[in-house]
Amino acid sequence: MKADLISTVESSARRLFPAINPEKAFAELLLERAQKNLIKYQVTARRFETKYQQDFSNFRNDILESDPNFEPEQDYFDWEMAITGIADMTSEIDNLRKLC
Repeated sequence: MKADLISTVESSARRLFPAINPEKAFAELLLERAQKNLIKYQVTARRFETKYQQDFSNFRNDILESDPNFEPEQDYFDWEMAITGIADMTSEIDNLRKLC
């Protein structure tokens, strides 16, 4: 089963990316996905910056110093996930660019 998967992926990579080896094609696909994820996280963070008219650090302090209702608390967790995602995807992109 695993051998069939590897064989199919390698064959597809050779057809879709004839000018590069399958490993590099795979790295380029991963890079593209990481870039899309980065954009998604950046859009989410900007949406919250616009909504609350402040950056995450200030918003975090406001949340920690108060007893927020459900929406701001949920936004805090979603925004924190976006900030973490931005950092993770930026690091992933840096690593993948070294391979491409």
